[in-house]
Amino acid sequence: MAAGKKVGRSLYLHRDAIDILPDDTLRNIASAMSSCPAFEWNVVKVEKNKLSLLHYQDFDDHAFPALLRARTFKLPEFAFSDTNYSGRENPPILHRKELLLAQCDSRQPAFSSITSLAERYGLFADPKRIGTRKAWIKLVSDAGLIIDGPRLRHASFAAVERHKTAITRYDLSAPVALMLKQGMLRPYYSIFDYGCGLGSDVAILTKSGYKAFGWDPAHKPDGMRKEADIVNLGFVVNVIEDPRERADTLRAAWSYCKRGLCVSTMLTNQANAAGHTTHGDGYLTSIATFQKYFTQADLIAWVSEIVGEQAVTLGNGSVACFRDKELEQEIRFSRYSRISAASMGSMRLARAVRPSKAAREVPLAVASALWDLALSLGRVPTPLEVDAETGSLIALASLSPAVAIRSCVAGFDSEELEEAAMKRREDLVVMAALSLFPGSPKYSTLPPSIRRSVRYFFGSHEHLLNEAREQLKALQAADVFEKTFCSAVSTGAASAYEATLSFSMDSEHRLPIGIRLMLGCAELVSPGFSTCDIVDVGPARGRLKGYVCSNLDSALPKIVSRTVVDLARFSGHKKDFADRVLYTKSRYMDPENPKLARQRTIEASLVAKGIVDHSGNGPEGRLLSAMLNSPSKR
Repeated sequence: MAAGKKVGRSLYLHRDAIDILPDDTLRNIASAMSSCPAFEWNVVKVEKNKLSLLHYQDFDDHAFPALLRARTFKLPEFAFSDTNYSGRENPPILHRKELLLAQCDSRQPAFSSITSLAERYGLFADPKRIGTRKAWIKLVSDAGLIIDGPRLRHASFAAVERHKTAITRYDLSAPVALMLKQGMLRPYYSIFDYGCGLGSDVAILTKSGYKAFGWDPAHKPDGMRKEADIVNLGFVVNVIEDPRERADTLRAAWSYCKRGLCVSTMLTNQANAAGHTTHGDGYLTSIATFQKYFTQADLIAWVSEIVGEQAVTLGNGSVACFRDKELEQEIRFSRYSRISAASMGSMRLARAVRPSKAAREVPLAVASALWDLALSLGRVPTPLEVDAETGSLIALASLSPAVAIRSCVAGFDSEELEEAAMKRREDLVVMAALSLFPGSPKYSTLPPSIRRSVRYFFGSHEHLLNEAREQLKALQAADVFEKTFCSAVSTGAASAYEATLSFSMDSEHRLPIGIRLMLGCAELVSPGFSTCDIVDVGPARGRLKGYVCSNLDSALPKIVSRTVVDLARFSGHKKDFADRVLYTKSRYMDPENPKLARQRTIEASLVAKGIVDHSGNGPEGRLLSAMLNSPSKR
């Protein structure tokens, strides 16, 4: 059974998890509820000839809920008796409440951390002393801890000190750099850094010519708070300990957004909770700051629910919501594009292109910018696609965009442009194919830049959709599927083992169109799948497994979670792991990686010692350490 707290021969289970009970037990619960007056309950206690419906204090509001009322039924006649504990000074209380929940319940980490802290201080050492409120509170107090509603924490932490989370940066923060890379933040957009901390991002962006401003309740309370094209809420919500205030902060940031909002937090696999204590649904650090750790899927779901718009993954720990639907499409497109987002004004390739000799001299900076734009589009740009910054340089040279483009075309590398055209065409097919799936966002029109590319490469949107349908149909053919695998392996982007294709998501842009289509579909089925570190495709066709890992640079990384997506059923499920080890890292490494040979040696050694089998199955981390330290394994 995947959940349930066993005490002697009794099983306790929260009402949210009763679906795992056998059918006959569920029928008994239904019969019990229908055979008597209404009774509020949240826990069921199952015994051989008895069934009890228990009403504890709310699990979310109390670290150790007290028992308020109980209704006990004698089976099979369903005669019942009631006991009221709500007026008692010393009622029974509940420990280890996470055991009563399903393993997939989002409350598991927070509740488990309460238990971990209690275990660390030996509070469960004498089970006879912990069953009632007064004895338990004394044990907690003697240990230097305090029960603060849903939290168990050190008594010395009187309050959360949020201002300590701000740090001085000398480079752009990861969320702002990501927005630039993805093309979400453009030179002609304004940006409001909501919760700017010490203001490093604002200072760097302002110096670079961006219209940037910020506000922070602790460090810049007099900062401007007004509408901007882009709003950055970077590493703010994860340091707010009150869930209601956390949601209100997100709503406030969204209210200032004209085009797009980026929300970034710390992820569970990035967490280092050593020395932390539980506090609500997160942790208090050793300097009394708060940290709430999200999974990517939780972040997408939470932001989408609060904002009322489907959040889009930008990167690990970063999602975006958009009011500007054309910008949203461009960002979605850039997420699975094999070409740089230079066409969106985000980044310049550090390369100059010599313009052709023409009647009017074109500055090298303009020629280089136009070449970058041509590469990103896979074709010669139109004057309407020249961004404002390049347009200003063209105007300073007393040229028109059309003249500048005509003057530079002859200097473009035709072979490189043809390769870019192939990639751009393929990207458009992927985009169109994904738009055909259930759950994909629907838009009334495509952005102008994408419409121009569709006409250039396919003639019409309908022709593009027809090609997309052909690509999807081809994937169903066994021989095409096999060729796709072989193509992925031949480029060095993936490896194949027992009909399974394995690769790192860092190699996604090098994968053939069929695999990229499957990855895009997996993201639709299970939002956040694109942020997995490594992926297996197969052996069953249309089945993908994505893994999130910690310490991926080590020889034996830990697997934090696994998401399995079945495209045939359009379904997915996720499982978290506490101490699982990745024993087949070499399968996901680039063939040119200088560390590959050593990695294979380590893995072969573990197989030779009988610790790991040939399929990569092996013990959990703690057991592995014990086995390696055993004299017989040396």
